[in-house]
Amino acid sequence: MLRNDRCFFFTVLAMLGVFWDAVGAETVTLAPHTFTIPEGYELKRVAAPPLVQRPIHMCFDGQGVLYVTDSSGNTDKAPVQLKDPQHRVLRLVDRDGDGTFDDSTVFADNLSLPEGILVHDGAIYIGAPPYIWKLSDTDGDHVADERTIWFDGGSIENCGNDMHGPYLAPDGFFYWCKGAFAPQEHELTNGRTQTTRAAHIYRSRPDGSQLERVITGGMNNPVGLAFSDAGERFLSGTFFDLSKPGSRDGILHAIYGGMYGRKNERVLDPHPNTGGLLPILAQLGPAAPSGIVMPRHQASGLKGDLVCTEFNTRRLSRHRLSKSGSSQSAVTSTFLESDQTDFHPTDVLEDADGSLLVADTGSWYMICCPTSKIAKPDVLGAIYRIEKKRSKTHDDPRGLKLDWNHPRVDWLSDQRPAVVKRAIDSLANASNIDALCSSSARLPAVWTLHRIPSQRARTAVREFLLDEDLDVRVAAVHSIALWRDKDALTPLIQVLSQDDPLLRRLAAMALGRIGDSEAAGPLLQTYSNEMDPFLSHAIVYALYEMGDMRSVPDSHPLGKQVHLMRKADRRNVRADAYPEILPVRWQKPNAEELAQQERRLNELAAFLPNGDAERGKKLFDNQDKSKCVTCHLKGEKGVRLGPDLTWIGAIRSERDLLEAIVYPSASIARYHEVVNVLTNDGRSVSGLLVKETVDKMFLSSAAGVVQSVAFREIERARYSNVSLMPDGLDQLLKPEEIADLVVYLKQSKPPEGALEVD
Repeated sequence: MLRNDRCFFFTVLAMLGVFWDAVGAETVTLAPHTFTIPEGYELKRVAAPPLVQRPIHMCFDGQGVLYVTDSSGNTDKAPVQLKDPQHRVLRLVDRDGDGTFDDSTVFADNLSLPEGILVHDGAIYIGAPPYIWKLSDTDGDHVADERTIWFDGGSIENCGNDMHGPYLAPDGFFYWCKGAFAPQEHELTNGRTQTTRAAHIYRSRPDGSQLERVITGGMNNPVGLAFSDAGERFLSGTFFDLSKPGSRDGILHAIYGGMYGRKNERVLDPHPNTGGLLPILAQLGPAAPSGIVMPRHQASGLKGDLVCTEFNTRRLSRHRLSKSGSSQSAVTSTFLESDQTDFHPTDVLEDADGSLLVADTGSWYMICCPTSKIAKPDVLGAIYRIEKKRSKTHDDPRGLKLDWNHPRVDWLSDQRPAVVKRAIDSLANASNIDALCSSSARLPAVWTLHRIPSQRARTAVREFLLDEDLDVRVAAVHSIALWRDKDALTPLIQVLSQDDPLLRRLAAMALGRIGDSEAAGPLLQTYSNEMDPFLSHAIVYALYEMGDMRSVPDSHPLGKQVHLMRKADRRNVRADAYPEILPVRWQKPNAEELAQQERRLNELAAFLPNGDAERGKKLFDNQDKSKCVTCHLKGEKGVRLGPDLTWIGAIRSERDLLEAIVYPSASIARYHEVVNVLTNDGRSVSGLLVKETVDKMFLSSAAGVVQSVAFREIERARYSNVSLMPDGLDQLLKPEEIADLVVYLKQSKPPEGALEVD
């Protein structure tokens, strides 16, 4: 960090929440990587080529077999891959129990771009847009011989981010994410069918029933989901929040019914909202976070934290949560980091012994990620295990030696999370209700009762609303809400009056889902202007879900908002058809031109060792000479037209930065492509797509002139392969000056070790 403004420095630290872990760090070399990990942990490579080549997502079955989606290295756009599926699912086995996998076989092949994996009840579920596939091995030969479409998303865009998942939550539901902005239409459990372009988290029961939307967002790529033991949800992904310099990707607390960023009128306006976008939990900058997990085992020292993989920044981040109002706050630190730019972690998974597995997919991926400019399918990945040194482990972490033909309720108290998880499913029958009610393991007992479809089980769950443990009460409310248990109306109204804002938020959520207008009065009385945004949202959304307009008077501060939501809902806005923006016209690179560019870059690279960051900063800020700040935002200076450069050094190498300056069209960052539009009356309009509403797009020229074009007026639109940033900067600046700029930008990254927070 080169700014002298100490106030700005600490403001940025607080904004990103990124610090190194206060316990110290040590390094581990596993060629070609040198990893930095927290002191007291150890790291080893547990699967590498030829067992696995480009791992993306991982999931264990109950026996400890690891199923892995493995890429072929195909970098075609997702619709092309759908026509020629080349990816596969591997089955990895650790035969001698030493923690390293010994055997790898192909469970399924010929899959399109995989975006998630889940092992559940003997089947393997693969998210591969536009579908979630159910793969079954019916003859026991460890090869899938039956494929059915479990869910049809109905859309597949170029990046393939239409779908991520599925994931299994403690409540027994499948959850998955819709990304991209292609329209999807699904019949929900409330009987309504609505077309939506927005991002969503969906959920349903494993049999596909009770399909619901959980949240709505303006981001294009919601990716990973993690769950607390009590059933709270946390989402990782990209383009969550662009409100501050350096901001972009992050993690959010996924509150039921919530609407989240980024600000995106085109996809969000048709959806009722409770008064604004909910804030995100952790801001990660341009990190491209993907897989995320909340460890449950005590052995890792991470129980209750979030651990998230970051594709762009070569690291895993740790997020220590603490209760904040009705939501959470997070302190972020680096947990694992490689020194190699070709390390791209995509998933993190907790093993039964509490260790974490990390999938590094290598450098094949360049479909839509700005830091993977050149596909390197020959740079393969691996799977790593990180665990705490000298941690106590059980010789049977999955409880395979237990008699599962006769499961016992006291197994819910087992210290092994894998045993508890299996016991919850095994004990979920009506004959166990009385024993579950008296179990000392009250939180697992709630989830077991939740899985039993009987009125006695619903009655039993309601009793846990009075439990002394907050997590038990949280789980009970989640269960009541999912079942829409009308008999819980009175106790939920009592919970609504309690002091704990978390329980009040959840009680409001459950009352809204139950839909009894008797709760409207207590909800209105509970509301105050001093509430945190999540609790306020829950009350407004509950009143909206009830649907009884007479119970919310216009004179109440919430009356206008609820009436606007109901009006928007009845309107069911159908925006003008969004024009397809055609992809860049691909042209075979001119070999002679590429060779000439390479020679020029080599010439300029020779000046980099003598580059000076201070001189580079002065040049960057000199608008007349470099013109950088006329299009780029960096810290407090500049304009967000081109890519935000505040933390560009964290995701780009010096060679990348040099090429971007000298040959800006060689690689154009996502959402910074010029769009060329031809209108029905023959007009040509070009520029960066800076804003969209439900019926117009707004294009900005390099000079900052913005023109609007109505969707209905567009005859054709196509992305350009020419950057808005002009070539020739190496003719205007001396080689030494370009070197200064590169060195300055390379040092532009979040400070590491500047402030430690325990």
